[in-house]
Amino acid sequence: MNKVIQILYKPNYVFRQLDELYEEDLDTNSNLIASILGCLVGLYSVVYELENLNKIISGWWLVIACLIAILASSGFCVLIYNYILTYVLYWFGKLLGSRGVISDTRTAIVYSIIPITFPLILSLILKLIPETLLNSLSQYWILTISSNLIWIWTMIILAIGFKNLNKYGMFKAIINVLPIIAIGLIISAIRFL
Repeated sequence: MNKVIQILYKPNYVFRQLDELYEEDLDTNSNLIASILGCLVGLYSVVYELENLNKIISGWWLVIACLIAILASSGFCVLIYNYILTYVLYWFGKLLGSRGVISDTRTAIVYSIIPITFPLILSLILKLIPETLLNSLSQYWILTISSNLIWIWTMIILAIGFKNLNKYGMFKAIINVLPIIAIGLIISAIRFL
């Protein structure tokens, strides 16, 4: 747990410590962190869609549907971050001369997404604030600015993780992060169209 908090302000130190752990420990920690993030994303979705869900189902079925949604989100996050994204960036890193193994890439990805929990928590807090205290336009700008800053923070942590765990320079680590940056920019462009 200490490493999860330290990754936010001492990523070089944490990734050096993680580099000394066994591959099985790294995989277990990565699965745990990705599943917890998935649960938070699922909870976020359930809270924002609760009114719509309540129109469709109610009572215990609503509770069961919410739990299934949260568990499905957790599994989806593990699949995306621990497998699909990991293998894409692992092979891209190999093209760049990475000396790391798959668990190193998985660890860098999963530990770098820890800051993403902040916009989720901030969004849930903003939803609880009445419109009379903070209008929806202010909430939108608070979330947009904080999300973009945290996305940059996440990319910096990921580049530091690739540098330390894949054992190559910062320039190659930044190049290794470029596919995610490109995907993020494409998604942002589509959202604003």
